[in-house]
Amino acid sequence: MTKRLASILVALVALSLVAVAWPVARPTPAAAQGGSAVTLGVHFSGFFLLDFSATGVRQVTSFQDPFDPSRGDQTVFRDELLRNGQVVGHDDGSCTVTDIVPTDPDPLKLACQVTFSLPEGQITTQGAATNNPVKRLAITGGTGRYTGAYGEAVLTESGDETGSLLLNLTRR
Repeated sequence: MTKRLASILVALVALSLVAVAWPVARPTPAAAQGGSAVTLGVHFSGFFLLDFSATGVRQVTSFQDPFDPSRGDQTVFRDELLRNGQVVGHDDGSCTVTDIVPTDPDPLKLACQVTFSLPEGQITTQGAATNNPVKRLAITGGTGRYTGAYGEAVLTESGDETGSLLLNLTRR
């Protein structure tokens, strides 16, 4: 093996190690303050909504089903969290419709609580959101490795049942 080929192989191995580590600990404002960041892929579960209306409660499991959102309606979900295409955890959560403002670009106003479960522990979040594909939630605590965590979770929906999750973590 020539020195040039050996150098190229060493460089490729180094680049692949960086590529594997990069999504896990990308520098962010939280990292600059002594925190860390975790970036994960998300595979969203099927749509599920409890539609509370004057005529009763019914389950809506598709955007194709006609429903009229109203205050108190709830979405409930459990999604897969991915790292390098492999499932490494899940989230469990719900969002409650708190208001509908038809004149707003994002008319549904939501109050959401989501727990992200990873092998190292859980991260709890909550906050106000809309039907905009980018949702910013406050990190309110955690367990295990994430005990004492706070910061911001940014969940971005891609529109094809996939998305990304950025957890900007700081410790108390």
